Amino acid sequence: MNALFTIDSLWFDWLSLGAPVEVKAQAAALLHSAVRKSSLVEGANMKVELLPALTDNYMYLLIDADSREAAVVDPVEPVKVLEAVKKHGVKLTTVLTTHHHWDHSSGNEKLLRMMPGLRVYGGDDRVNALTKKLGSLSVKCLFTPCHTTGHVCYYVTKDNSDEPPAVFTGDTLFVAGCGKFFEGTAEQMYKALVEILGRLPPETVNLWN
Repeated sequence: MNALFTIDSLWFDWLSLGAPVEVKAQAAALLHSAVRKSSLVEGANMKVELLPALTDNYMYLLIDADSREAAVVDPVEPVKVLEAVKKHGVKLTTVLTTHHHWDHSSGNEKLLRMMPGLRVYGGDDRVNALTKKLGSLSVKCLFTPCHTTGHVCYYVTKDNSDEPPAVFTGDTLFVAGCGKFFEGTAEQMYKALVEILGRLPPETVNLWN
């Protein structure tokens, strides 16, 4: 993930200079194709594959290395998800949905038709402190309303592990800013960014959509 931050920052600095419009357009296209490739963030306890979706979104396949159990975050393109599941040889058991917008949740029903029996989790006020197990990993729902009233982020840890935790921020936090206030207020976004996400351990890996 740090590499994505670095690529974005370098290209943004270059494009902000006085390059011709056509050069900027070509550079932007190259950046889009470079950053949007599927990639794997791998550790001893958990693996996360970033799966590009639609034109500007990501889905995430979260894998518990011990049990080979997997969850998918915002599976808007189910076929791509199942291809990744097959490639890694894991058992997909869980769908984690950050919020209700179509570009994050519209693939849920199709994925369930293709793979019945999956557990599907989404956000509302009642799941603020809910923690579920994915194999040996703990997944905690962080209630972060603003982009939508039911938006949640998913914080993933493992007990007695030296590896950094990960957080899936949906449309609350991006590489260069926060999500649009469709259903919430600036006060809610401040709480989400500063009082909730901002208080996570500094080594936490941020996986945004």
